Amino acid sequence: MNKKKILLVDDELSLIDTLAEILSLNGYIVKNAANGLEALKVLDYWTPDLIISDIMMPIMDGNSLYEIVKDSNMLSQIPFVFLTAKNDEEVREKCILDGVDHFVSKPFKTATLIKIIEAKIERFEKVKNAYNTVNSSNNRYFLHEINTPLHGILGAINLLIKHTYSFKHNEIELFYNAIKTSAERLNRTLKNSILYSNLKNNELIFLDDSSSEISQEFSQVYHKISNSDLDEAKRIDFNVEKSNLKIREEFLQFILFELIDNALKFSAINKKVIVCGKKYSTEYYIVTIQDWGLGFTEKEIKEINVNKQFNRDKREQQGLGLGLFISKTFIKKIKGVFSIVSQKDVGTTITMYIPICSPK
Repeated sequence: MNKKKILLVDDELSLIDTLAEILSLNGYIVKNAANGLEALKVLDYWTPDLIISDIMMPIMDGNSLYEIVKDSNMLSQIPFVFLTAKNDEEVREKCILDGVDHFVSKPFKTATLIKIIEAKIERFEKVKNAYNTVNSSNNRYFLHEINTPLHGILGAINLLIKHTYSFKHNEIELFYNAIKTSAERLNRTLKNSILYSNLKNNELIFLDDSSSEISQEFSQVYHKISNSDLDEAKRIDFNVEKSNLKIREEFLQFILFELIDNALKFSAINKKVIVCGKKYSTEYYIVTIQDWGLGFTEKEIKEINVNKQFNRDKREQQGLGLGLFISKTFIKKIKGVFSIVSQKDVGTTITMYIPICSPK
């Protein structure tokens, strides 16, 4: 059974240290933050099952932290418990209207707090599965991404069954290729949806001792693109230096494939995509992926999220927008840096700073 994770946010260090020790003894994994800003830095790479936060804190208070968490697609369902003084009735009333899950007044009894934590996490476990997919019930893009390739597969197979002897060999081969293309599209949609669900459910493991050699992983991705479409692969100009990075091989392959594929997809067929990778410092390796495609506005960059799509009228077969979102989340989870610089109808440059493995 996986240990549940709790994020404690309070500038009263003695209280936090004591509470963290008590929760650890009760089987919880605990991380601390002294204010809302520190908490957000932790949440970039670590997803808890419960957040316990003081309200009055310097730099960023509990209310501001709560508002940011509830606006996040990945974090919004996490139970949020406020620690408050007994006389903070106005603050309590405002927080209740904002949807805060629970309050615990200082000073509090440890046994009472443990019971509240157990109840909130148990409830969270019951309801989170209703939110861990890509909202398939009301997302027309999700249904489109499932139905379109499925209809393509079934349509081609039905024609082959009914009129096999009417088609020439080269025509049958075209049907086979069409089926393969549709199946790959469907497979990618389902795999990414499952990956997103696992990511949101905190079921993916990000270990500090993970390691992958980036030039090897890039080669795997390049061959995958070549096998699918050789002309597309020829558009990639690359110079990727060898280095061992602190990330699992499958995660790095996912990031490289999704971001390069997006760059190719949203660029004109006569435009190159440039991929560069080199050691930036003793701690970080820098990867840049540059295209001269449709680009994003500044507003669109800020809105990048699950189920958020752009330029669908110009590029209909663009998937669910999961690849970019998951890639960005992966980089944050390994304590890297992910940035996008883009200009509408000019192009986009994605830059990633990925931690390097320490020499043994």
